[in-house]
Amino acid sequence: MSQTLLLSHMYPNTPESLALANDEPWDDDMYDRAQAHLEAFYVEVFLELANYGEIEDLVVVDNLCDHMIGNVYVKYYHEEDAERALMKLTGRFYSGKLIQAEYTTVSDFREARCRAFHETRCNRGAYCNFMHIKHIPRAIKRRVVREMYDDHPEYLGQTAKKSKKDKEKDRDRDRDRRSRSRRRGKDKKEKDKDDKASMVQGRAMIASWNAEKERDGWFRHG
Repeated sequence: MSQTLLLSHMYPNTPESLALANDEPWDDDMYDRAQAHLEAFYVEVFLELANYGEIEDLVVVDNLCDHMIGNVYVKYYHEEDAERALMKLTGRFYSGKLIQAEYTTVSDFREARCRAFHETRCNRGAYCNFMHIKHIPRAIKRRVVREMYDDHPEYLGQTAKKSKKDKEKDRDRDRDRRSRSRRRGKDKKEKDKDDKASMVQGRAMIASWNAEKERDGWFRHG
C-alpha cells in the first residue's frame, strides 16, 4: 500500500498546453487558455478525489514522454484513504477514458521533480523522466484545501492519527493561515466572494467543455 496514487494519462492536454510543454512559439492568449483549462481541471479533480479522504497534495505533470504525458499524482495523508480512492475509481471514466489508477512509490513530489525545469531550464525538454510539474497558483491550492475542509469537517478530527511529521506540517499550515488571516483583515469577506465566483466560473467552463464534446459527465461509471 501507499499514500500516493498515480492516475495515468488522466489530464486531457489541450493543443495550447502541448505547444507550451513542447516549447513552441506562444502568446499570452494561448497561455491564458491553457492555464484556465488546467486550473478548472485541478479544482474539479481535487474536490472529487477529496471525497475519498484528506488530500496532502495533487500534481499534474507537463512531461510529454509516453509513460508520463497527462499523469496526475494524488497523495493522501492516510494509506486507507488512498486505498478507498483506488477502489472507488475502479471502473470510472473521465473525459471519455477509463481512469487508470494504481499505487505509486512516489511520495515526495519535491524530490521527484526536475530541479532544472523548476529552477532554470531543462535541457531534456518535455521528454525528461523527472517530473515537470504544471504550475497551479497558490490561491487556487488554498481555495480547494479550504473547500475540502468545509465539505469534510471530519477530516480535521483525524489530526491525532497522523505522524509527528504530519503534525508539524499541520502546525506550520495553521500558523500560515492565521498570519494570512490577520493580513487580510477587512478584505476577507470580499475575497471569499471573489473565490466563490471564480469557482462557479471554473465549473461553468468545465460544463461548457463537456457539453461541446458531448460527454456524459465527470467521473462517470461505465
